[in-house]
Amino acid sequence: MALIESLILISVLLFLFYKWSTSTYNVLNERGVPHEKPFPLIGNIKWGTLRQKTSFLENVINRYQRYKNCKVYGTYNFREPIIFIKDLELIKKVGIKDFDHFTNHKTVFTEVKDNVFSKSLIALQNQRWKEMRNTLTPSFTGSKMRLMFELINDCSIQGVKYLEKQTKATENNELDLEMKEYFTKFTNDIIASAAFGIKVDSFEDPDNEFYKIGQSFTKFRGLMIMKAFFISLFPKLARFLRMELMSSKMTNYFKTLVFGAIKYRAENNIIRPDMIQLLTEAKKHFEEMKNEQTGEHAEFNDDDLLAQCILFFLAGFETVSTCLCFTAHELLENQDIQDLLYQEVLEIEKELDGKPLNYDTIVKMKYMDMVLSESLRKWPPLIMLDRVCENDYKLTDEEGNLIVEIKKKDMIAFPIAALHRDPEYFPEPDKFQPERFSDENKSNIKHLSYLPFGIGPRSCIANRLALMETKAIIYHMLLRFKIIRGPKTTKDMMKSMKGFFMEPEELFWMKFIPRES
Repeated sequence: MALIESLILISVLLFLFYKWSTSTYNVLNERGVPHEKPFPLIGNIKWGTLRQKTSFLENVINRYQRYKNCKVYGTYNFREPIIFIKDLELIKKVGIKDFDHFTNHKTVFTEVKDNVFSKSLIALQNQRWKEMRNTLTPSFTGSKMRLMFELINDCSIQGVKYLEKQTKATENNELDLEMKEYFTKFTNDIIASAAFGIKVDSFEDPDNEFYKIGQSFTKFRGLMIMKAFFISLFPKLARFLRMELMSSKMTNYFKTLVFGAIKYRAENNIIRPDMIQLLTEAKKHFEEMKNEQTGEHAEFNDDDLLAQCILFFLAGFETVSTCLCFTAHELLENQDIQDLLYQEVLEIEKELDGKPLNYDTIVKMKYMDMVLSESLRKWPPLIMLDRVCENDYKLTDEEGNLIVEIKKKDMIAFPIAALHRDPEYFPEPDKFQPERFSDENKSNIKHLSYLPFGIGPRSCIANRLALMETKAIIYHMLLRFKIIRGPKTTKDMMKSMKGFFMEPEELFWMKFIPRES
């Protein structure tokens, strides 16, 4: 009898779990949005992606192409319905014209209110986001980047010296190196210097505490994603359990580092052109102006400042190193393009005549900019970009025809990686062609088909800084080395990528050969 009762209880629980896991799967039907039939609990996420067998990037592109003749289509991310907008005019409406209806991101950090990262720019919402964005924007102007460039250039030179040292230690004066770890160390040292004002050399001292903190983030990133899924599925339970995505150890480390630096600089009257200095100045300016312009309830306290520093660390640590990995890989696969870029580097080096590389010089390197633009097209840092609908909204085309009625709290998304690989916008999309972005050709690129840094008022605030870092290390690297295929070089990058990550380990092996002086 007890066994029968147990079986009945288990059956009831399984039935209730099934009903709960599928309870949202009527939404896209109600909205009239075309989509594939979802699987209980996981929705339209592919089993192969969950098992790290297929690439999330490839799945996004394939699904986009499957709905080639649709202006919108839908998917279920676990239980959450997502309306993808692929028509460029509709993207313009949602991302720019009617931005006030779609101001916020869907973020798990808003579900964990006591987490300091919930105060970061990416997690803030509505008026609070607008105030913070306006406060931080002056910190990322060209003039501020110009002051910061010397710190970045020094780290770039340091990184290339390590390559020279390692190459000289080989028997044949050729170096085979896995570049994910290398570029991670490089971006780590840049962030340490340009953001937090500390000098580290992760190439010679990989056990430094700043790099170990970054490594712990990368090492446990899979665990963080699983936590994010849990928080997204069970937000109330996550709040009850006081679940945090970031460990208290990491948060406390940055708290000590940031506020220790601010205190030391204030006591010793030290001014340094880094992110801590810029954010400190922004905080001071905010406090002076808050009653006049930002409202009596606005604030920019220590936690707000700390949150922006941590965001800068996490975003810079991953996105820049990933961009560098893909760019270097494309250069070794396309030797003619690498040679053209090398010639531009030589021209700039001759023009500098022994002077150090500077911000104004590197921003005028046209072919460098073309190469990076094409790298960001083919391998964008964001596979998709999300927004949350603030109020019921009728999305119509240019003729006024209703496309879809979006309800409050519905999540919509732009399939950035798929747009970048659409042959209608970029012929031969799998081919690496920097000439797409030449002065003669870039006017042919359809507006909003290229969105490497997002769209509208909520686009990436630090894109200048990211490009500056990337250009500096590529410049110094090509000046000293030719990059070619090695015995471990990945043959098909797209097919080799697995799971949710854009930058899996051990994919970026390449060989460095010193150039003749």
